[in-house]
Amino acid sequence: MKDLVREKIKTAMNKQIEGDLRYAEQTYLELLREYPDLSDASHLLGLVRAAQERNEEAIDLIEKAIRLNPQAAAYHHNIAGIYRRLGRFDQAETGFRRAIELKADYGEAYQGLFEVVRCEASEPVLSKLREQLDNAALDEQSRCYMHFAAGKVCDDAGDFERAFKHYLKANKLAGKSFDCTRNESFFKDIVYQYGPELMTKSEGAGHSSDQPVFIVGMPRSGTSLVEQILASHSGVFGAGELHDLGWVIDSATRKSPDKLPFPGWLADINPASFRLMGETYLARLAAHGGDGQYSRIVDKHPLNFQFLGFIRQILPNAKILHITRSSMDTCLSCFFQNFTKGQDYSFDLRSLGIFYNQYHRLMSHWMSLLPGSIHEVNYERLLQDPETEIREMLQFCNLEFEPGCMAFHETQRVVKTASFHRVRQPLYQNSKNRWLNYQRQLQPLANILGVGKTEPVMVLSDNPLIHG
Repeated sequence: MKDLVREKIKTAMNKQIEGDLRYAEQTYLELLREYPDLSDASHLLGLVRAAQERNEEAIDLIEKAIRLNPQAAAYHHNIAGIYRRLGRFDQAETGFRRAIELKADYGEAYQGLFEVVRCEASEPVLSKLREQLDNAALDEQSRCYMHFAAGKVCDDAGDFERAFKHYLKANKLAGKSFDCTRNESFFKDIVYQYGPELMTKSEGAGHSSDQPVFIVGMPRSGTSLVEQILASHSGVFGAGELHDLGWVIDSATRKSPDKLPFPGWLADINPASFRLMGETYLARLAAHGGDGQYSRIVDKHPLNFQFLGFIRQILPNAKILHITRSSMDTCLSCFFQNFTKGQDYSFDLRSLGIFYNQYHRLMSHWMSLLPGSIHEVNYERLLQDPETEIREMLQFCNLEFEPGCMAFHETQRVVKTASFHRVRQPLYQNSKNRWLNYQRQLQPLANILGVGKTEPVMVLSDNPLIHG
């Protein structure tokens, strides 16, 4: 019987990883009806509930699993992740620390902990981190997490030389690769297909709804911050980083006569299909929440910058906000972030610089092709004069100014992106020109981006918190 239960859980876990939450949910519910004290089923159902945005249920289920099996490090780590995205950082810290106590080589828990806290040199957990960095038996994935954690510790301490060494090792250990040539070809195909003739052909064909607001740009450019500001408005629901536009495009690709990849099928499509695709997207957007009470729903997937022409075709009245930030600060922040999926270009400085240039050229094309349709929000200007930038952004979205948008850090909502901490603090300046701490190490990236040469900066601290 135990073997059968383990097999059911293993199968459901694989389905869960593949995104089949319904299958996993039904399996765990069935197991819990028969075995109410099955801690793994309670824990895994909690993760399903978290993916369904039923976070309090998720916490209850994982707390139950912890009561049943308090020695399971993964339970403490995963409940900490839920607390973190809810902004309950003290509880998140407790969970991450407990996971490390139970499993000293839990690399992901170290990374999670140092994403929510700043540690002093005397912090005992740093000794554990140093020990693990010297652990020859540590697998590459765990070592990758450890180096990302060590990089964050050193960066917090101002030990930038060591911080960069750790981040270099971490990114290399991640084992990601990105085909810059293939991406360049894809972006060129988009530019080739999307010209004035195509936009004129599809003019007026899409759905007339003005409810969607798309926030686009490079990851780590301030997109989460802008969404948090908008979501602090009484008329706006922040749905987060959605994949629904990509789903609509993939669905249309599968139905195209020659199964050509996007954007190859655009030239032959019946313009009437654009309205149907707009309706499909809106239905999926509504399913994310808002209960029909909001005039605007935000889709904050930064890489939707690739599809701005398509957005204008299927939803001509949708609002598009393009977030810009210093190229060097943006790329540094990407390189220091251990993205779980979808940003493979960010793990190598050369690929990162090339991708940034490709993004910049494509955005220049959209700005030329779609004048007046895209509102730029500049991160540095937002820090310098927030009220002016926020008022202009709201006006573009046809929303009245509300003081709550200035107090965005007080808004209680789930934030799943790496900016979970940033959006719950008032605007501050120390993220501006952060790359200058690493200007010597980043000179090859600066050359790719065309940023002028600068002199090396002195390391602010020689305290070896984490050895190189």
